[in-house]
Amino acid sequence: MNEIIYKIKNYIRSAWRFRWQAIAVSWIVALIGWAVVFSMPSKYESEAKVYVDTESVLRPLLQGLAVQNDMNQRLHLMTRTLLSHENLKKLLMLTDMDHKASSREEEEKLIDWLRQTIVVDVNRRTIPGTRETENFYTIAFEYDDRFMAQRVVKVLLDIFVESALGDTRIESDAAQDFLQKQIVEYESRLVEAENKLTEFKRKNVDTLPRESGGIFARLESARADLETVQLEYKEARIRRDELKNQYNTTLAEEQRRQESLGLSAASSSPMGQRLLAMQTRLDELLLRYTDQHPNVQELKSKIEELRKQAASQPVTTVAPISNTTPGVSSALEELKLAYRQSEVDLRAIRLRNDEYQDRVDEIRKKLDTLPKVEAELTRLNRDYNINKTNYQELVQRLESAKMSERADEAGDNLKFRVVEPPKVPLLPVGPKRLLLTIGVLIAALGIGGALAFLLSQLKPVYFDMRTLGTELEFPVVGQVSRVMTDKVKTRRRVAISGFITMFVLLILLFIGIVAVYMFGLRDDILLILQQSGLFGN
Repeated sequence: MNEIIYKIKNYIRSAWRFRWQAIAVSWIVALIGWAVVFSMPSKYESEAKVYVDTESVLRPLLQGLAVQNDMNQRLHLMTRTLLSHENLKKLLMLTDMDHKASSREEEEKLIDWLRQTIVVDVNRRTIPGTRETENFYTIAFEYDDRFMAQRVVKVLLDIFVESALGDTRIESDAAQDFLQKQIVEYESRLVEAENKLTEFKRKNVDTLPRESGGIFARLESARADLETVQLEYKEARIRRDELKNQYNTTLAEEQRRQESLGLSAASSSPMGQRLLAMQTRLDELLLRYTDQHPNVQELKSKIEELRKQAASQPVTTVAPISNTTPGVSSALEELKLAYRQSEVDLRAIRLRNDEYQDRVDEIRKKLDTLPKVEAELTRLNRDYNINKTNYQELVQRLESAKMSERADEAGDNLKFRVVEPPKVPLLPVGPKRLLLTIGVLIAALGIGGALAFLLSQLKPVYFDMRTLGTELEFPVVGQVSRVMTDKVKTRRRVAISGFITMFVLLILLFIGIVAVYMFGLRDDILLILQQSGLFGN
């Protein structure tokens, strides 16, 4: 550690020999640097802050009725295109900055410089607990003319607002024009399709498929109906035969009953009818009373008397079985009526069967021509429905576009609120002259010290016997002390005082320059220098 300190002290003592060169270079570098910093043009920054509200009261009310644009996406696009070539060229014309460009190349360079200098910052955040988004936009610009800086920001703000609102209306008008043209075209197509469909139906009115279906569906339906009727015909025939058998069986049983009563030949006489009636009455009484009941005994005695009388009468011809006799029961009459009704039903079902069979035969004959008619009708209906659907959809969308435009006119979906309008800046924002002035001083002193160190290394000297012996590797016998006279001491003090004076003057000059910047006296000094002709415009 002592060795390092010893070497540093020798380096300083060696560089001290070139202090005048060092202080001279420091003055030169400082003066040049401070002059450059002083002459650098001031940069004035003007900025504007805008809050964009994309939420509208009409938006939820018009949900599904009008076209809902994504305003956040539109704003994002507008932010990216705000510094487009067309907008910056418009900015040059509105701010008269285009006079600074005398050629197309210079104009393009000026546009590129503006694109790199103008700052558009977006601060977008979502409100906690909601889906709403807050959009804060900051437009800033730095320029050496404070009034021009404010004007550029103002023009950019106007372009931003006009573009966001104007493009929406331009796009809406363009969309409506396109929809109207498409509606006219599809309306003509729809009328043409309607005329073709009407003419085709008029020519093929007899062979057109019905609402129940096409030719094959109609054939299947007719065959199904025919099968159903055939089944009903079989059932009706079986029911008719069964009723006929029941009727014949009942009639035979009735005849046997009459024979058992001995009235087979006289059943058609009045006495036979009375006997049958009394026998029926007896059967009913026996169901409720016994044989000892007075009514039953009385009725039995009357029946015996009538049988004796009937036996003494001559025998008559028996009526045919197929025809009912007056002595038959009411059940036999009912069977006869049911049998006749079944005959009527069977004839009606037979007519239906013949009708359905004719329909099936007729449809089978048309199988060669009807598919072509159905295919052509299906094609015409398809064309008509497509044109009709597209036409109705276009009309609906046109109404939605008009409603959206009216909603925009009633209350804009985008509301711009200028939180901080662009102002003429009073104080410059750059360059940072205080920091640059300090940097120039540090650089000047550093360059002067580096020069003195470099010269000391080029022209080395030895200040003690230890260093001399180490460097030359020769034994040192002794040393001669230096004796300073008063004249030499005075000259040395004057030299040191002069060096200190030059250093102090440099520091005082630095302090004065800093004071000028801190108190804002630079512009006044610059104006005086320009009026005196010492500093150009």
